[in-house]
Order: sequence, then C-alpha cells, then structure tokens
Amino acid sequence: MPDPGSPYQIPGWLRRAATALVTLLALTVAAIALRHIAAETSWDRIAADIARISPARLTVAAVLTIASYVTLIGYDALALRVVGRRVDAGTTALASFTSYVFSHNFGFATVTGGIARWRIYRPKGLTLGEVAQVMVMTGVTFWMGVFLILGGAFVVATDPVTVLGVTVGAPHLHMVGASTLIALIGYTALLHYRSGRTMSLFGWVVTLPTPRIAAAQFVLATLDHVLAAAVVFTLMPAMPVSDFPFVLIAYLLALLAGLITHAPGGVGVFEVMMVMALPHLDRSALLASLLLYRLVYFLVPLAFGLALFAGHEWRMRNPTRS
Repeated sequence: MPDPGSPYQIPGWLRRAATALVTLLALTVAAIALRHIAAETSWDRIAADIARISPARLTVAAVLTIASYVTLIGYDALALRVVGRRVDAGTTALASFTSYVFSHNFGFATVTGGIARWRIYRPKGLTLGEVAQVMVMTGVTFWMGVFLILGGAFVVATDPVTVLGVTVGAPHLHMVGASTLIALIGYTALLHYRSGRTMSLFGWVVTLPTPRIAAAQFVLATLDHVLAAAVVFTLMPAMPVSDFPFVLIAYLLALLAGLITHAPGGVGVFEVMMVMALPHLDRSALLASLLLYRLVYFLVPLAFGLALFAGHEWRMRNPTRS
C-alpha cells in the first residue's frame, strides 16, 4: 500500500466523489431500466399479483427472514472469537441485527453498519480497532459464502449465462468457478500455517481465523445466502423446487450488482438484475414478489432495528432509568 505521502495515493475526496458519481449513474441507469421494464406491464397487474400471494407464503417468507438474520448473528459471534473478545449474546445479537438492517437499507456498510456496531460494542470495552476487525471479518464471511456458492455453480454449469447482453459460455464459467474454488482451498490451507497471526487487508490489520472457524464461516455464509434467496423464491410465482438453484444464482448476481454500484439497499439495481436473470418469469408477478421481498426482508426489519437502536441509545444516555 502506498504511504500517505506517495504521489500515487488517491485523495480521499476524489474517492468519495468517484463513489458518489458511480452510485448516481447506477441509480439513474437502474431507474431508466426499471421504468422500461415496468412499462411492459401495469401497476394494476402488479397490485393484483401482490394480492394473489397467500398469507401462508408471506408467513414462510417472514420465518425465513428471521432465520437469515439469526444466521447473521453468527457472523459477529465468529468475528468476536477471532478478535479475542467475549461479549454477551444479547449485545452480539443487537449489534449484528441493527448493523445489518442499516447497511441493507442504506448501503455503505462501513459507515452505517460500522456506526451501529461501534455504538453498541464500545460500552463492552471494544476499541475502535477491534470493531473494525469485526467489520472486516464479517465481510470476509459474507464473501466466503458468495464465492463458494458461485464457484461451485460455475463449475457444474452446463449452459451459457447471459447478463446485460454479455454471454459467457460454459467452458469459461468452468474456468472461473475452478479458479474461485482453488483460491478458497488455498486460503483454507494458508490458515493451517498462519492462523492466529495478523495480516494487512485493505489497510486494516486483522487476525487470521483458525481453520475450524473458517469452516464455520463457510457454513454460516452459505446458509445465510440460501435463506435470503429462499425468501425471494417463496414469494415468486409457483416454481418447482428444482428451479431454486437458478434463483439462488440470480439472487447472488443481483446482490453483487447492488453492492458494486453502492446503490442504497441495491434499490433498482437488484430488481433490474433479477428481471434480466429470470426472463422466463412473468414480469408483473416477479416485480410483485420483489416488492414484497423489499417489505419483508428490508423494511419490516428496519423498523424493528431503528426501535432497538433507539432504545439502546436511550439506555446509554439514561443509565439510572434502565
């Protein structure tokens, strides 16, 4: 990494401006694309499709959402073990839940999720550096699951994939998938020799987990992504269970597109990518399911998260009344 005085160091204001510009462009393109997609149907049809989604399916989607957020608590629990800090389960759950609902809805996870974790973990004695390590390690857990699922899917792919008009053939998918899995195997092998040591990652000094914790990260992250995709799948038009892997891959690609563009909550970008990745589905029914997904997985948890975080802040300011 270049030192602060290096002429090759990109100024912070320029990075922020570039990020804001990319986000604005992505949102603009997504809005235009989404408007074009919506123009091929009608809001009346979408509303009718929403009304056809049964209370039973909504209930299943809500249960899967709860399971997904419970799984996310495991991200923080594992990160705290790596950092070497013991924090009670209630605090860990509060920090994880609020940070994820904020970052899911508002984007810029380092800021939104970081502030929530800092405010909640600081009274437990964690330093800013330790909270940063928790942030990095939970991020690593997330990407381990993404790479494992996509790597495995690309290795066994038999058909080409077309995204945004670009078609990638099966042989190239096999190459990308194999390279991804080899990299994950190499990372796991590295931990056998360097677990417990520190390394610099994106400017942060982090402690490497043990192979056992890394295995738990793979399991938790994979389970979380499967549960989140299952929420979408449950709300979609009737599809055979055998089609779930295709929805899972479409979900991950759409999720990554939202993260790359820094669109808050991936709004617009996620929906456009899902529609383009699943062109065989009825568009009004798919848009209806995605709108309900926003409600069930994002907005309802956000309401709970804001209330819980406000309650935590009130208790911190009024300790004698709690």
